Amino acid sequence: MFDKKVLSTLSVFAGVLLVIYLLRPMIPAFCLALVLIYVTAPLTTFFQKYMKRRFLSTSASFSVIILSFIVLTLLLLGEVISEASQLPEYLQSQDFFTDLNLFERIAESGLLKNLLTEGGLKLIANVAVQMGNALIQLFFGLIISFFVVWKEVQIPVKDEKMNEVLSIIDKGINSVVLSLLLTAIVAGLISIPIYYVFDLPYPLLLAALTGFLTLLPVIGAWLLYIPITGYLLFARGFSDSLVFLVLCAIFISTVPDIVVRPIAGKTKEVGAIPLLIGFTSGLMVFGVSGIVLGPLIVIGAMAFWRVYMREPELEIESE
Repeated sequence: MFDKKVLSTLSVFAGVLLVIYLLRPMIPAFCLALVLIYVTAPLTTFFQKYMKRRFLSTSASFSVIILSFIVLTLLLLGEVISEASQLPEYLQSQDFFTDLNLFERIAESGLLKNLLTEGGLKLIANVAVQMGNALIQLFFGLIISFFVVWKEVQIPVKDEKMNEVLSIIDKGINSVVLSLLLTAIVAGLISIPIYYVFDLPYPLLLAALTGFLTLLPVIGAWLLYIPITGYLLFARGFSDSLVFLVLCAIFISTVPDIVVRPIAGKTKEVGAIPLLIGFTSGLMVFGVSGIVLGPLIVIGAMAFWRVYMREPELEIESE
């Protein structure tokens, strides 16, 4: 006969594992929701000073965030379309298609034929599935975060030590979200002199788009300055485009991530080095979600160690 307490503990543990397994595909949505909660909660509190109903103030804060992203996305698409529309005319004036026999090579290589084969159709289907999955994650991230902010959901914990752990985690996540925003701002500011030096059109707009895209983990500002590198390659040659790419890769995509993000995200309980490890290892293990999940795991581990191990040891030593 098994002890009932052991059986109940095993049942709870198995249930938790089952829930985690079922929710595993939704990890990106939960990470997005976590970031949105910490971004929109202060905005909602601010709007609630002027709006009596919590629902209206929550709707206003989410509307500000969503509209900001829509406007910046439209500006980015407009810039890309504008530059892309000028590219064929430039290439034609340089006899690019004629000199390289581009159309003949495409026909001979069977590129179009391959795209219409089973493999090409599978690739298109996979892209469509990934886009659909991203939209689902976005939808659930918005719904979860909106509900939590609207209802002011809190974790009910009576244990004093667990409350202390949650307080450390809460403070740490708040700092991490702030560090993401500060990293985007710094990346945008750093990009301004680079765009001016290379005499790019609308440098301030490009800098704003750079900061906006830096909020996207992994791909980030690469989405902007890779096309610009291609433009410089055709317009000014290989050397200028290579120098531009190297400068952007170092000062926009690397330096802010390894310097600004961990320093801005550190707290009294969790230092910059553990956070840097959390950001880096999180991206390697969890992909895009790791930019939030990695630091969260590190902060949680540090909080448990501080409350349940370090503080009792200090109390014993003081006695």
